[in-house]
This record gives sequence, structure tokens and C-alpha cells, in this order.
Amino acid sequence: MLSQPPPSSAADVEPGRIKVFGIIHIIFGALGVMNMVGGIVWLVFQEQIMGFSNAGEPEELIAAQEKMYRDLAPTSWISIVISLIVSVLILRAGIALVKRRQSSVKLSNTYALASLVAKAVGALLFFVMVMPVVSGALDTMLGESIPAPDVKAVLAFIKGFMVLAGVLGPLMGAIYPLCSILMLNKPQVKEFLERNGT
Repeated sequence: MLSQPPPSSAADVEPGRIKVFGIIHIIFGALGVMNMVGGIVWLVFQEQIMGFSNAGEPEELIAAQEKMYRDLAPTSWISIVISLIVSVLILRAGIALVKRRQSSVKLSNTYALASLVAKAVGALLFFVMVMPVVSGALDTMLGESIPAPDVKAVLAFIKGFMVLAGVLGPLMGAIYPLCSILMLNKPQVKEFLERNGT
């Protein structure tokens, strides 16, 4: 069996990060598609699902939950569309990286920038549209089920936790796109793809 000739230069040695980020991109893209499909199923069959889970609940609670889900539906559809766009971009970039396409870094950067914009839009939607709706629903639902002296403390805790999640969620979600920008835009990656990419 003939051995492979050694690479002619450092630019001919494939940096491992190309394949690693390609595979991770594909996995995250597939998870994004599954999440999006789950969101669509929830929105389409929400009334039937809620009908099963709300059996025996007080009418006021059921009405408050139904109103909350109706009010959140536009935000949910916007999130699904954004998720579709980002999922397609990351899958396309991941496949290009695994196949060592010359355009793969550009495609990955496009995904990463779109993902960062999506995180910012998601945070804005959360604070402008979701928080007011959920806060109002919590006031109604918990106000009727928790004794008066405790309800304010419980509501304050839940709303504080929601604000914390609304800030930390997008920040943590931005870590991977930022890593992909930093790691894939190194000179050795670009040089390898320029010389050896398809």
C-alpha cells in the first residue's frame, strides 16, 4: 500500500476545526429544525393539547391560559420563522465545512451574524411582547390560587427570574456563533480552503 506524500506546506494540513465546526453546525441545525417542527405542532394543536391537560381546572384559569397562548401566538410564529432561517443557514454552512468548500467560512460567518441578529431580535420580542403578556397572565392565574400576603413575593420572584432568563438566554446563545467566527476566520483555515477547498 502506498503511503500518502507529506503535505507540501502548512497550508495543506487541514485544520481540525473545519470538520469539527462542520459537524457541530449540522447537529445544531438539525436540532433547530426539530425545535421548529415542535413549535409548529404546538401552535397548530395547542387547543387540543390544552383540552387534555386542563381537565378539571377552574374556568377562570383555563380562560387566562387560553388568552395568554393566543396573545403569544404572533411572537411564536415570528420565532419559528427566525428559527427556520437560522437553521437553514447553519445546516448549509455545516455541510459546506464538512465538504471543505471554499465558500464555507463565508457561509458560516453569514449564519453566525444571522444568529446574533436573531438573538437580539428574540431578546427584544421577549421584553416587548412576551413579558407583558406572561406577567398579566401570572397576575391573573397566581392571584387567584395563592394567599394574598404571599402572592406579591411569588410574582416578584417569578418576574425577576424571567428577566434574568431574558438577559442570560441570548447572551449564552451568542457564545457558539461568536466562537465559530473567531475559530473559523483564522489564517490557517482560510489558507487551507483557498488551496485545497472544492
